Amino acid sequence: MVASTKGATGQVIKVHPQPTTEAAHPETPTTITCKVSDVAVAEVAPRDCATALHVCCHGLVCVMAGQYYGWNAALATGFVPYVASQLVMSATYVIYMSCAAEICGKIAFSGGTYGLSRVTLGYYCGYMVGFLELLEYTASTAVSVLFIGELVTGELGWDKRWEPLIWLVCYASFVAFYSLPGRIMWNASIALALLCYAPAVLYIFGTLKFANLGQFGYLLDPVDNATHVWASGDISSAYFAWLPYTTWAFAGIECLSLVTDMTTTPKTTIPRGILGAVALLFFSNVGMVCLVPSLPPGIAAATTALYPLNNGLAMAYGISASVGAWLLFPAHMGMAAGFVLPCGRLIQALADSTLLPPWLGLKNLGHRGLTRAMVLSCGFGYILCLLSYFSREFCRALQNMFLLVGSMCYVAQLVGFILLRTTYKAESNGFKAPFGLTGAIFAMVVYGLLALSIIGGFQNDHGTAGFAALGYCLVLTGYYYYACKDRQTISKDEYASIFRFTIIKFNNLKRKAAREAKRKRHFWHKMASMLRSASKQGSTNRVSYVNVGVHQGGHKAPAHPATR
Repeated sequence: MVASTKGATGQVIKVHPQPTTEAAHPETPTTITCKVSDVAVAEVAPRDCATALHVCCHGLVCVMAGQYYGWNAALATGFVPYVASQLVMSATYVIYMSCAAEICGKIAFSGGTYGLSRVTLGYYCGYMVGFLELLEYTASTAVSVLFIGELVTGELGWDKRWEPLIWLVCYASFVAFYSLPGRIMWNASIALALLCYAPAVLYIFGTLKFANLGQFGYLLDPVDNATHVWASGDISSAYFAWLPYTTWAFAGIECLSLVTDMTTTPKTTIPRGILGAVALLFFSNVGMVCLVPSLPPGIAAATTALYPLNNGLAMAYGISASVGAWLLFPAHMGMAAGFVLPCGRLIQALADSTLLPPWLGLKNLGHRGLTRAMVLSCGFGYILCLLSYFSREFCRALQNMFLLVGSMCYVAQLVGFILLRTTYKAESNGFKAPFGLTGAIFAMVVYGLLALSIIGGFQNDHGTAGFAALGYCLVLTGYYYYACKDRQTISKDEYASIFRFTIIKFNNLKRKAAREAKRKRHFWHKMASMLRSASKQGSTNRVSYVNVGVHQGGHKAPAHPATR
């Protein structure tokens, strides 16, 4: 085996696995070639680092608003089909994030799904996953910013033409917030997380005494207006049509892996923060999904409510609809802002890998580059908002588009997890996913069905989300082969992981080949022993003249002794 191990700038990785014996032929020799580039490392002072609590709170800030609006429309086909599919999707995200938590204990550099795919699946796959993940977070932010604009203009009675200005103010405030020193920004995130999670806690504990699922959780048959209907429709209308709605409670939580190098001890801090956030999201989601249709006047009214929590908050605390809407405002602001930091980190990682145009000036800037990267991501998000403002068709498809590209990123990360467990057999010093390979395969199947529900014509968007994602992928592929393939670089952290995993893979293949060769030798040795044993047994069973007492050569055969 030949491998380059020096750490100089401009270094080229060349790994040529070769069999050590004639019997061992593990794999055709391959070559991985890419330059290792020195990048400016953004050193974070210990007092500015995030703890597991900060990571958990950031996860709540990013996702919590998705549990407060929109999903209740899926109750139109009955309580049973939606709740069943919601529980399956919730379990899928729990499995997926447990896999992500284990990955963070094996690969400590920041890069999220992009970094993992680049190390395990190759440079092109990593490049595609990185830009798809960037679109996912940017589009998610744009959806939330659009909702904030509609909320403000609707509640204050302003003209809708003020919405672009509201978006601009939102994006500017997000960049300013995440440009603060870590000791201020992370502690402020705790306060924001409390404001985001408080409506769920108030709703669940305030409405328990009013809930009666047996009385209010069914629909009435429109034919006789008397038959209780708990489930209606077929797999198309009751499952695939509503499947994207089941992701709103968790979509985007995987972005926490992008703040790895902003924490104190990434291999323990990130897994704990991820698991804590997922647990809180799971309990609040299950509680609200079961309680919203269990309150009077019933599930039929809940399906058409703009804010599904307003009814319960009014019953429990006498809160008006307007106050209820503003009570959810911090959560919507948090969801819009929460993805700006991961977007900036991801753009910085792509720029340091020379996958973005050099004229953007984002490479080797350290902390200074983060602010510039966040401004760039917000500019991209603002363009998406403008497209949605002038095209209602694009606006309706925007959320499905980011869920579609998100499902691709989910599958890529799960494939990387499987490779780390099987091909590379990388050891984890921290958390180990309890669901294993079976859980990862199950999650991949569910996310595959999610993608099918979007591109299969079940969302009545005339294929806008699918065609937009396809066009985005084609443009990215052309840009990669035209401009990025030959100039891309890797960081020293990525190089260390690639080199280590290549060595692990080669050693595993060599051991496997040696075991197979030993097994073959043992097989033929056993066959030869069996043949020799059969030959000896045949010679001892041969009938001789002596045994039957026949005289041979004039000598009398000795008599056999008597036996009892």
